[in-house]
Amino acid sequence: MNKNIMLPLVALMILAMVGAASAADAVIDKLEIRGDVEELAEGATSPLYTWDATNFAAFWYDLDEDLRTESLWIDAGSLSHTHRTIEEHNLTYSTHPEPQAYELYENGGMQLESGVDNRTHYYVEGWLAERYVALNGNADELCKLLVEFEDDDKKTLSTGEAWDLGGGFALTAQQIDLEGEKCWLTLEKDGKELDSEVISTGAATGGEKNESVYTCTQDIGGEDDVPMFSCHIDAVFRGTDTNIVQLQYVFLMDNDVLEIDSGDEFGIMEATASTNFINLSNKEDTVDLSTDNTEHIMGNIYFKTADNGGPGEDDLLRFYPYVEYTIGGVAAAEPEETATEEATEVATGVEGEVEGEVEGEVEGEVVATATATAEVAETAEPEAEETATPKKTPGFEAVFAISGLLAIAYLVLRQRD
Repeated sequence: MNKNIMLPLVALMILAMVGAASAADAVIDKLEIRGDVEELAEGATSPLYTWDATNFAAFWYDLDEDLRTESLWIDAGSLSHTHRTIEEHNLTYSTHPEPQAYELYENGGMQLESGVDNRTHYYVEGWLAERYVALNGNADELCKLLVEFEDDDKKTLSTGEAWDLGGGFALTAQQIDLEGEKCWLTLEKDGKELDSEVISTGAATGGEKNESVYTCTQDIGGEDDVPMFSCHIDAVFRGTDTNIVQLQYVFLMDNDVLEIDSGDEFGIMEATASTNFINLSNKEDTVDLSTDNTEHIMGNIYFKTADNGGPGEDDLLRFYPYVEYTIGGVAAAEPEETATEEATEVATGVEGEVEGEVEGEVEGEVVATATATAEVAETAEPEAEETATPKKTPGFEAVFAISGLLAIAYLVLRQRD
């Protein structure tokens, strides 16, 4: 086959294989956050082992207000050098809600709209090393906290732009009135409108900032008028082409409720729950802390024991709790095989089409493709996101580089012909 025809086929094959390598690189990574290490000397009986946010960094903690709610402990006398099993009822996890001020109130001096039961505080609760909102202070009704701006965070929205808040939620600034005194906001979840309201802006309130607070309340988990979303309209800008709204003190909790009842099981732990606290204990299962062992407790929480029982090693009972988080992308199933098959099919189809084309048209298409690829490489910029910086997916830089090199090689071969 003519080398001018072979070159675009090789390009397609290489690009497909680079894409496969990129997918393979997007693997699952594990991050381990451990608590304090405990060690039990030979002949000794274990004391009370306790972990909370001060010695187990995975548990939720608020440094500003010194708030913590979670603790995990092993009863005194449960373990020895020869007895490395935590028997039933000897391992306990406990948590409870704590009041926490909205950033809107603490740093902005504003409150939620009138009619809400608590306009200044909500209740936060650590649950299995994650942060939740306790509905109206009920320990056994939890919602995931999705967004909470710090006092210096701001978000700018163009009118008509839908802001993805996570969890299926989106906020849209629909319109600004001609005087710039009112803003129309809508909140949706999974494409379904939850609330729509026109809010006064700073220009219309005479400096009364609290009038510029938008609060969306919903009936959640049997609780009425729960303030699920709130924000302050900090400023609006009217332009010839685009109108802009600037938001601060954004707060959003999910409206899906985790209800915990006595008798519910989480891993090997069973719950005793009330509106004031939740306790979990290993009522029916033991925990094995033998040498070089990892034991799952609940959620992402584990115990890990040292591998130190060999010749010349100390053979002491040494262990710690840890939480394991999954980070990074998820690798596709059998990415190399699938990508290779697809590349072969694409190349075969292109080969048949290219053979039927006039050589000049093929050359023109390849040059145009190389030019367009170079333009994309020069002009493409990631969209700026004020609240988070997405992790870059590896491999695309290689795609652009290979495309450019192939285009140059092709032009050189043409000139030699």
